[in-house]
Amino acid sequence: MFYIRVSYFLFVFCCLTFCNYAQIKTPAHVNGKSIKDSTEVRQLIATAKKYENSLPDSAIYYYEKAGLLAQRIKYKKGISDYFSGYIRFLNHKAQFEEGLTLARQHVALSEKNNDSLQLMTACNEVANEEQYFGDFQSATQFYLQALKLAGRLHQQRMQRLINNNLSSVFISLKDYKTAYRYSDNAYQLARDAHDTTVMGDCLINMGISEIHQTHYDEALNNFSEAEKIGYREPDMTLVADALSDKGLVYYDLQEFQKSEEQYHKQENIAVKYDLPFEQLYALFELAVLKKEKGDFGGAEKLASRAISIGEDLNTKDELAEMYDTMAVIKLKMGKLAEAMAFKNKFEAMKDTLTNAQVQTNIHHLELQYRSAQKDKEIAQQALKIERTNSALQRKNTLIWVILAGLLALITILVLSYRSYRHKQKLSRQQLLTLQKEHEVNTLKAKMQAREEERNRIGKEMHDDIGSALTTILYHSEELNNNANGKNSKALKGITETATSVMDKMNEIIWSMNSDYDTVDDFIAYTRQHSGEYLQNHNLDYHFEIPTEIPDLHLTGEQRRNIYLVIKEALHNVVKHACASKVCISFQIKNNLLILIKDNGKGTNNESGKRFGNGLKNMRQRMESIGGTFKMICNEGTCIQLTCPVEANKKIV
Repeated sequence: MFYIRVSYFLFVFCCLTFCNYAQIKTPAHVNGKSIKDSTEVRQLIATAKKYENSLPDSAIYYYEKAGLLAQRIKYKKGISDYFSGYIRFLNHKAQFEEGLTLARQHVALSEKNNDSLQLMTACNEVANEEQYFGDFQSATQFYLQALKLAGRLHQQRMQRLINNNLSSVFISLKDYKTAYRYSDNAYQLARDAHDTTVMGDCLINMGISEIHQTHYDEALNNFSEAEKIGYREPDMTLVADALSDKGLVYYDLQEFQKSEEQYHKQENIAVKYDLPFEQLYALFELAVLKKEKGDFGGAEKLASRAISIGEDLNTKDELAEMYDTMAVIKLKMGKLAEAMAFKNKFEAMKDTLTNAQVQTNIHHLELQYRSAQKDKEIAQQALKIERTNSALQRKNTLIWVILAGLLALITILVLSYRSYRHKQKLSRQQLLTLQKEHEVNTLKAKMQAREEERNRIGKEMHDDIGSALTTILYHSEELNNNANGKNSKALKGITETATSVMDKMNEIIWSMNSDYDTVDDFIAYTRQHSGEYLQNHNLDYHFEIPTEIPDLHLTGEQRRNIYLVIKEALHNVVKHACASKVCISFQIKNNLLILIKDNGKGTNNESGKRFGNGLKNMRQRMESIGGTFKMICNEGTCIQLTCPVEANKKIV
């Protein structure tokens, strides 16, 4: 009898709880929309898609008719499908201005109707069009607005697409670490959802970011996987992009034959499937290969075709790079006036694409968004705690009322109360943890901003001062061709001085750039410039470099001082040693050890004529960074340098 009564009370409790919390939902109404009219909208859009390639004028007619009908009957899905399909069609025809106008109309209509779902799609469409025109600040603003709406509406596919779109913006801004973070995040979301289409696009952006961080094997793997996805879908634009980027990897590895094969494949696909952007990329990269081989006539023809397509498409980012390359080709062919004309075009377009304030604003927007996301998480957690507390309080009150007087359930009530207090404690701990994470992330963001400012100063030195020095070189070379003997000597001095200043400026920029604060990057830079110097002075040389180089950190001051000591040592070998061979060895144990050996005549006195005050300066440079300098004379001369290194530390 006791068990029957307990069961009865528990049944009553469950019924009351269900009545208290259940929500009854009713089917949504059709808002007076005619089923016949909505079907007609879908049919009109389908007809427009069918005529896109064969009868574009008919496609435009059916798209516009579908849009008018969908708006008249307030058919939301039909309106969204009309704008998306029509804008995609205009982009395929390279009519980006019309596409941007239509996308902005979509935004205005969505805001007027207070439709968050349509507004999310419309903001992404506007951002795509703005990115085509190179307005990256506006594109970033609309992408972030669309991403906020996608998170609020739990639109996971749009979150994947927009994350990858933001990655492409930061690739254009040459911020490859941020670009990789967005594309990798999009890839993880797409992989969990088995969305192979978005996965392919993400692999392309991840690979491009890896190229610029010299992770060539990973980049090739990502491009190959994207190519397979493109053939499977099928998506020939994705295939063409993958081939183009594989060609870029082989180009960086100086495997020019493989690079050329990839670009020819890309061009064939672009012509076959009418893909003007891909044809532009293929022609331009083939022109660069011709230039590297010294075939400047062939490079000029290919670059001219690529520039013609780029000007028709009005794609500013690509045009700027092509103008700069064409200026170099024209200069190599002796066409100085044409070279200067293309250089001026490049400078004019570069100013609109690389404006420092625009880039700073974009990074500020991105940091604001990330900070807002953390604040949102904290607010949501606090709201969740409050709701949990309210729900638990109502449950306890209800339990005490129903089970009052039932001694058999006292134990259950005590345990429930303890559980409630434990959950409160855990919730408070989670809130404190989120607050601490927010503080840490804010500190990291400030440190990252400081690092980005340092890189920006180096980039502005390169863009502004480097551009001025390059212009001096162009003008001095042009004047030198028509100058008499005395003026020719002076102009030659100007050219040599400008070249020397440019080299020193590049060394300073290199030492300031935090992207090269590793032993691996230092060895690569030293190997390239030392090899060029020794080769120019007809000396045999070789490098001894470890097979595996650990991820160790060098400061900008360390890199600059060590490099200048090596440079001074090689200068002494060329000027005084009468040597024919030089060996530069890098060894990494507890410290970085560098040996510079030559087979010259050597010296018996460290303060001898061969080194002079240079020896004192070299020793002072190494000691200023906590290192050592030692010279050993035995069948030639050996310079021994040591420098402490530490494990690489980066903000993530």
